[in-house]
Amino acid sequence: MFRKTVSITLLVSLMALASSGILMIVLNSLEFQLQMHPVHKIFGVLMTISGAFHIYFNFKPIKKYLSMRKVLVVGIGMLLMMSLLYVVGFNKTMDKDKIQEIELLMSQLENK
Repeated sequence: MFRKTVSITLLVSLMALASSGILMIVLNSLEFQLQMHPVHKIFGVLMTISGAFHIYFNFKPIKKYLSMRKVLVVGIGMLLMMSLLYVVGFNKTMDKDKIQEIELLMSQLENK
């Protein structure tokens, strides 16, 4: 039963993250991003937890998949791309004063 619940949680979390993320990109509206932020954040945590359980329950098949050279190369490529994007994101210069202003405004909007 727990395994089935993990699968459904993973599926619903994927749907929530995909739909909110794509809509944030398409609509490109700060208002919409602020409205969807709680949905995106909560389902991101749920997806992380259910994803970890999914890996635990399916570790043997995952190891078998990774023994295939093409799958391993694709996996390593995605890990490298993710790492590169993190490096770029963390090294992006931002105006600290403007960030503090936006964070203050966001907290005021969330407390309304």
